[in-house]
Amino acid sequence: MKAIINGKLVYPDHVMDSGAILMDGGKIIASGDVQVPENAEIIDAQGAYVGPGLFDIHCHGYAQAGEHPVFCATMEEPGRVAALHLLKGTTSITPTMGYSATPEAFLKGIELCNEQIKSGDTPIVGIHYEGPYINPNFGSHSDKCWRYDETMAEKILSAAKGNLKHCTYAPEMPGADKLEEQIIAHGGVPAIGHTAADPESIERAASKGAKIVTHLFDAMGSWRGTYWDGGVQQDSAALIALAVPGLYYELICDSRGIHVPPYCAKMALRTAGEDHIILITDCVTNVSHNPNDYPPEDKMSAPDLNFNEVGGLSGSRLVLAGACANFIQYAGGDVRTAFKCASTNPAKALNIDDKIGSILPGRDANIIFVDEKFAVQKVIFRGEEVV
Repeated sequence: MKAIINGKLVYPDHVMDSGAILMDGGKIIASGDVQVPENAEIIDAQGAYVGPGLFDIHCHGYAQAGEHPVFCATMEEPGRVAALHLLKGTTSITPTMGYSATPEAFLKGIELCNEQIKSGDTPIVGIHYEGPYINPNFGSHSDKCWRYDETMAEKILSAAKGNLKHCTYAPEMPGADKLEEQIIAHGGVPAIGHTAADPESIERAASKGAKIVTHLFDAMGSWRGTYWDGGVQQDSAALIALAVPGLYYELICDSRGIHVPPYCAKMALRTAGEDHIILITDCVTNVSHNPNDYPPEDKMSAPDLNFNEVGGLSGSRLVLAGACANFIQYAGGDVRTAFKCASTNPAKALNIDDKIGSILPGRDANIIFVDEKFAVQKVIFRGEEVV
């Protein structure tokens, strides 16, 4: 048995300044005001915040630029991607299959994820499909998305072998109502994204089981046929979605506030509430630019932003702990709220909060130590320290 002591224990609704966590067999067996057994192996948190490992539900890879660059994609090396993010505090992940991939690459990526999940020794807890059935007008390389075909949709959904957790789609596109039924039949959660959906389509999607809005404000336009890149406007799909109760909203919080301007992050938090915000990385592994080649005032100098070959914003190079730090700075949250939005809420949205997402007894012993700025100090995965 192991015991974590001298930490500020972070629960979804409060922080306990003193207490302990007991771990055994890879599970949390007790937390809070508990007696530490004399024979327990002690892990001293030394005053750090102690909360649940982070859960990234939207990630295309791992990207580290600079003197020692590392780039790997989830559709090619999902195990390596998960292991690299684990070092940074992400103890659970649903690797993302991209809408611009060929059917062969899409199916191969699913197969590789299935193999990792079957092995059991991985932070991968399921698979996310970003598309391939989205609006071709919204997103980097969105023109490569697929036209809906019921047979092909059934093929890729079946390929996950029950490991599909959520699937992003545009509810205004032809065949979307049938796709919603297929996603749910395969155990997935429909997620609204890459869309210019009208109110009726979003309301229908929510009534059919859609629970998540994929990267709110990004790759979303107006159903009236206009699009304002980088901002929000009346009749936009983003604002319509925010008006629908019960949904969860993904936010990409980069260091420059490019994906989601700080005011929009604050608005989303105030509107949806802390129970319905999900922080993600949308980490993408394009290697078309080196941030060190640009002056500090240029947005392309930001180490956590990613751009495609024509200079268009294309996901990020974030790790989820970095997104939490940015969220605290720009949205006015705190350490507790960041843990909730990057661990508890995604687990609830995907119906696995009985296993991960908190430091309550019975959950996997996936735990991280952070400081007040959310810098990760220690990572514990299933009861073992990650080094």
